Amino acid sequence: MGASNRKFALAVDIGGTKMDVACVDTQGNFLTRPHKEPVPFDDRGVADPEGLIRMLAPNVEEARRLEGSFEGIGMSVCGNLDPHTGEAVLIPNLHWRNVPFRAMVAEAFQVPVFAATDVRMATIAEALWGKARGVQNFAWCTIGTGYGGYLFLNGGLYNGSHNFAGNFGHITWDEINGPPCGCGRRGCVETFVAGPGIARAGQAALDSGRSPALARLAGDGRVTTRMVFQAEAEGDPAACEIIDQVIRLIAINLGGVVNLLDLDMIVIGGSVSRGSEDFIDRISKRIRDYLMTVEACRDLQVVSESFPNSALVGAAADVFIRKGILSFYGQGE
Repeated sequence: MGASNRKFALAVDIGGTKMDVACVDTQGNFLTRPHKEPVPFDDRGVADPEGLIRMLAPNVEEARRLEGSFEGIGMSVCGNLDPHTGEAVLIPNLHWRNVPFRAMVAEAFQVPVFAATDVRMATIAEALWGKARGVQNFAWCTIGTGYGGYLFLNGGLYNGSHNFAGNFGHITWDEINGPPCGCGRRGCVETFVAGPGIARAGQAALDSGRSPALARLAGDGRVTTRMVFQAEAEGDPAACEIIDQVIRLIAINLGGVVNLLDLDMIVIGGSVSRGSEDFIDRISKRIRDYLMTVEACRDLQVVSESFPNSALVGAAADVFIRKGILSFYGQGE
C-alpha cells in the first residue's frame, strides 16, 4: 500500500506518570517514533486534562501533515473508562472521577476520538497482532505505576457488567495494615507490587539501615523503583527480599485468576515487568506453586508483551475496529 492510500491513527497511552504518543497504521506499524511526555499534575496531585490536551496539540498537527488518511485518535488511559462514552469514571493514579476526557479531546481537535482503559487496548493489540493471536482464554497484566489487567475469554473481550472487568490489582491483600490505594480503599495488591509500592518498600529498607546499596544509590534523594532493582542485581539482601515478595504476591494474585478462569496464557507488560531480565520468568515459575490443577501447571504460558507498549498499539487498533476498517473477532460489546 502506498503512503497516499494508507490509513493511520494517532495513538495515545496515558499512564500514571507519563503519556506515550505515536502514529500507527492498520498493520500495527509506527509511522512516527513513539515518544513520552510527563503527565502534568496540579498542586493537589490531580492530573490536568487541559494540560494533556495542550501537550497533544503538536502531535495532532503532525498527524494531519502525514500522507494518507488520518482516521482519528485512540486513547488508552490507566483506569476505568466507559468504552462507549469515553468518560473517565475512576482513574486512581490520575485522581480523576467522572472526567469527560474523550469528549474534551474531540471538542479540542474536531476529529473522531475513541477511548478505553489501557489494559483493554493492550488486550486488543495482543489478540489482533501479538503473542495471544488465536488464544481463546488469556489475561493481559500490566505492572507499572499501577497493577491490573483485562480478560479475553472464550475468544472475545470480557468486559463485565460495567466494562470494568479485570481489576485484579484491586483485590484486597491487607486492608488493616496495608497502605492507602488510589481507588480510595486500603491494602489492594497494587499498593504492594506496583512501582510506587516497590519504591516505598525500598525507602523503608534504607531508613531502617538494612540496605547499604540503596543508601549509596539514593544518596540524599528518595529511593526509586529502578534503584531497588539495581540493588537486587548487586545482591543487596533487603532489595532481594523486596523483589522476591513482589513476585510472590503477583504469583498468588495471578494464580487465583488462573484457578478461577482456567486461562491458557498471561501476557505481562509495564515498566516494572522490565525491571530485571528474568522478572517474568520468575513469575512464571512461582505461579505454579499456587495453581490448583496439574493441567494448569503444565499448559499455562506466562509471556512478555509483544510490543514496546501494547496499550499504545492497541489504542490505534481500536480506532480501526470501531470505524470498521479492521475486523476483530474478539471485540465484544
